[in-house]
Amino acid sequence: MTVEIVCPQCKHEFDRHTVSWDCPACGFSVRLENGKPAFTDIPAEINPSDKIERSAEQGSIWRQFNWKFIDQVSRSLLAGAQVLDVGAGRADFKQLFAQHDYLGLDVYPYPELDLAVDLIQTCPFREGSFDLVVLANVIEHVYEYRALVMRCAGLLKPGGRLLITVPFLLKLHQEPVDFQRYTRFSLAKMSEECGLQVEVLDGYYNPLAILDEGIGNTWQYALPSLKGAPAVLARAGIFVLQRISNCLKKTLGNGYIANATSDLNPNVLGYQVLLRKPA
Repeated sequence: MTVEIVCPQCKHEFDRHTVSWDCPACGFSVRLENGKPAFTDIPAEINPSDKIERSAEQGSIWRQFNWKFIDQVSRSLLAGAQVLDVGAGRADFKQLFAQHDYLGLDVYPYPELDLAVDLIQTCPFREGSFDLVVLANVIEHVYEYRALVMRCAGLLKPGGRLLITVPFLLKLHQEPVDFQRYTRFSLAKMSEECGLQVEVLDGYYNPLAILDEGIGNTWQYALPSLKGAPAVLARAGIFVLQRISNCLKKTLGNGYIANATSDLNPNVLGYQVLLRKPA
C-alpha cells in the first residue's frame, strides 16, 4: 500500500487541489511548488543543485561505492517495500527502487521529488510507515542532525532499516551548509540513542585519495604565492608526485570498503551504515 503524505498536525489525509493541499479535518493547508507540496520554507542559504548523472561507474569513487551499497540494500527488500529518501536532491537513487514504493523529499522542491519539507520542523507521515529510510550524504549538512536521525528512526516499521552514507575526511562542500564530520564511535552512539541496532558499519579507505587531495591543495592554494626558482621546483615536485600516485593506483586500485570496527587503517574517508529497528 502506498504511504500517504498526511497532515502533519492531525495525520488526516489531504484533499488535493491544483494550488494547495487542504486537510478537511483540521484546516491545515500546504502550498504546491513545482506541483509538489512544500511544507516548510526553503532555507535562504540553499543553492539548488544541478542534475548529475550517477551510477556504479560515474561520479567520485566514494559516490560509486555509495551507489553499489544502496543498490545492494534495495535488492534485499521485498517488492513493494516502502522507501523514504530524505535529502534526496535530484532523486539520484530513485531508479534503484523501481520495484518499491519510493518517496523522495528535500528542503528544496526539486521537480524529481514527491515533496519538500524539513523533517525536523514538520513530519507529514505517520509513525512506523517505512521499511527503509535513506540518508545518503545528508547528515553532514544538517546542524541538528540528532533530531533528524531520531525522526527517521520513528518513521521505521519494526524491523525497518535506516541507511546512512556520510563522508569523514572530505573538504568543505556545499558551503555554507557543511556542519559535521562523524567517527564510527559517534555513529554507533547515535544509533544507540535512537534505539537502533548496527547491522553494517563499513569504512571507505583510500590512502592515495589523501595524497591526491594534498597535491590538489598545493597546486591551487600554495603555488600561486611562489615566484621564481621555488615555484619551478614546486611545480616539478608536484608533477613527479602526481605521476607516482597514478602509478600506485594501477597497483593498489582506488580504495576499498571494509568493516570499520576491525580495519586497522585510521584514515577513513567515509562511512556506509545500515541500522535496524528491533522487531
